[in-house]
Amino acid sequence: MDKTKSPEVVAGVIHNAFFQASVLAIMKKKPPSLVSLCLGVIGRHFEDIIEDLAEIAAIPSTMKMALVAIARRRRLLNDDVIVALADSSWKILDLSGSEVSDFGLSQVVKTCKHLQAVDIRPHSHLFQSFFCCST
Repeated sequence: MDKTKSPEVVAGVIHNAFFQASVLAIMKKKPPSLVSLCLGVIGRHFEDIIEDLAEIAAIPSTMKMALVAIARRRRLLNDDVIVALADSSWKILDLSGSEVSDFGLSQVVKTCKHLQAVDIRPHSHLFQSFFCCST
């Protein structure tokens, strides 16, 4: 008995494997999460909610960090925004290119006791006086 497969059987196996791989690829592609969709909506309307940030700041730390990133990219990150969103659990903070001043950063440092790294480059609003003479 010949154990080789006919070309039709081989083509069917290849087609079936390709079909299964395509289905698996589609199944692996997940729709965006509800959190992701909500952050997208908030990001598109961020300037409309800035005055209410203190009221909605009871959101999880990771979402606050995402809002800070959105505000920074949209050039809306200033003292009021960062102070309203500052979270005591943050260890890193990216303020690069923002409008956060020495005063805003000093307020954030009071809240974020565990900060290990802060990116402030290029930054025209923070001056060396903030970093000088800390004892």
